Amino acid sequence: PGTLRPSGALAPPRCAMELVLSKQDAEGRWRNEHPHRRRLWADVDLDRGPSKWVTLRACRVLKAAAG
Repeated sequence: PGTLRPSGALAPPRCAMELVLSKQDAEGRWRNEHPHRRRLWADVDLDRGPSKWVTLRACRVLKAAAG
């Protein structure tokens, strides 16, 4: 389990952060491993290539973990 921060947010465990970083490509992006077909109004990132949405989410997680 993660540790509790003074803000009350749960900090992710170190192994989870290492997993997120291990999926980053050489250009600093993350690819969409699980496309959400027919779950959104429009299908996005269907080719399982680099995804701006997955990259944005990964960067937010890393920033939150950094404190």
